[in-house]
Amino acid sequence: MTDERNAPEAELSVQAFEQNHQTFRSLNHQMWQIPLISMTLTGGLWFGVSKVDGSPYFQLALLFLATVGNACLFLVILRLRYVMEQTLSWLENRSPANFVSAKGDCWYNKPLVVRRSFQTMLILACLTSLGLLIMTCLQTDWSRVTISMKKNLASEYYDRHALDLADSYEGISADSAHPGLSKILEERFADDQLDILDVGAGTGRDSAWLATLGHRIVAAEPSSAMLQIARQAHQDTAITWMQDALPSLDAVRGEVKRFDAVILSAVWMHIAEEDRAAAIATIDSLLKPGGFAYITLRLGPADVARSIHEVSLDELTELSARNGFQLQYLETRPDLLGRGEITWQSVLLTKES
Repeated sequence: MTDERNAPEAELSVQAFEQNHQTFRSLNHQMWQIPLISMTLTGGLWFGVSKVDGSPYFQLALLFLATVGNACLFLVILRLRYVMEQTLSWLENRSPANFVSAKGDCWYNKPLVVRRSFQTMLILACLTSLGLLIMTCLQTDWSRVTISMKKNLASEYYDRHALDLADSYEGISADSAHPGLSKILEERFADDQLDILDVGAGTGRDSAWLATLGHRIVAAEPSSAMLQIARQAHQDTAITWMQDALPSLDAVRGEVKRFDAVILSAVWMHIAEEDRAAAIATIDSLLKPGGFAYITLRLGPADVARSIHEVSLDELTELSARNGFQLQYLETRPDLLGRGEITWQSVLLTKES
């Protein structure tokens, strides 16, 4: 009877030994996968950081993920090695004669050297990612990032809807859209060839019209899709195309050129209220003595999706006066696209030369 009772116990002992042996092998395999996971994770995220220079928020998110990911893998190794040690102890106690301890007699083959090597790699990857994160925070001009995000909100909308918008814009003639400007050019500058900057040129409709009148045109447009359409639609017209936007117009200002006129058609409402003073100052810096700025104001509700803000003639008058401009009201007209809740005002900003 004793042998019969011991048989099941022996069988269970063998099964337990085999199960723990398989468990150890599985845990060991998982631990050796961790460096590969870390290299793939860290390398991929760092590569992503290098490809998004213009998106510091995204860079910080990737570096944060690399930091936390390697820290978590460090903890995973601790847990795996603890379970492995417990399993090894159990196997050694169950079968000491068949157990290979491999204690080692040098620093490089002693127990835990593999775990410590892996953990050192993870700590270095974690600290490097954290250092890059901190450096990115310190070296980023967050004021410019905020301005860039405001620009991009409107630009992204026009990029997505460029083809649809181009049809409606090009279906309206420039002189009918700007009768006040047309009259000024005919009466005051009929015999002159002006240097004109068209800010927010869109499909290039107004730039092309001004170029056919004999003026030298620089057209600045922040939307890459709209700019591409403009170049193709008016490729036979002598226009200098640039991708740029208010309030800074860095690319235009880098050309060290000043203009007789700056045109802002359906642009002012895309400039956030806190950036409008800087926009007026930029316009002032780009005008020649005696030059003028022509601005159209969209009077109607805001549109967050298109980064359209409410504007008013009173606000523009006050901002212009701070920079020494005199504002001349030209006209108020209905929206040519048939939107009943929107009207347009046209004004002229001039300064004594």
